[in-house]
Amino acid sequence: MAVASESVTLTAVLEFLKPATDFVRRGASQAGLTGDRLGAVDLVIEELFMNVASHAYPYGATGTIHITWSVPKTGLLSIEIIDQGTGFDPLSNGEPSLAASLDNRPIGGLGVFLVRRLTSSVDYQRDGDRNRVRFEISASSDD
Repeated sequence: MAVASESVTLTAVLEFLKPATDFVRRGASQAGLTGDRLGAVDLVIEELFMNVASHAYPYGATGTIHITWSVPKTGLLSIEIIDQGTGFDPLSNGEPSLAASLDNRPIGGLGVFLVRRLTSSVDYQRDGDRNRVRFEISASSDD
């Protein structure tokens, strides 16, 4: 199978979450993801897109988010998300304590926890003035 791939650059604001999700779903369809795996794609894109839209750029500034999907083989979707916001590695924090009550947990961390659980692999790299998050989601939840 030839590798299918597409890219898009969107403004990193809430109004562009749905177009981002729709764009990545095209890649998921090409990869053969269905059912709960499509739901996993939606959740991961929502978490990562909203992190960029909410935190990457200084208050009042508008930035962009560049998303590329590729299908390296049937049943596997690979995504890269790039922004030019403030350097931040979302994977740098440890996993949240799920045993603690909601009142005793620090704010944040649950979204990245879900990203780690729903993807086959995920990594972060600061490349010059860019944040790059790459992840893969397979058609099987066992991978």
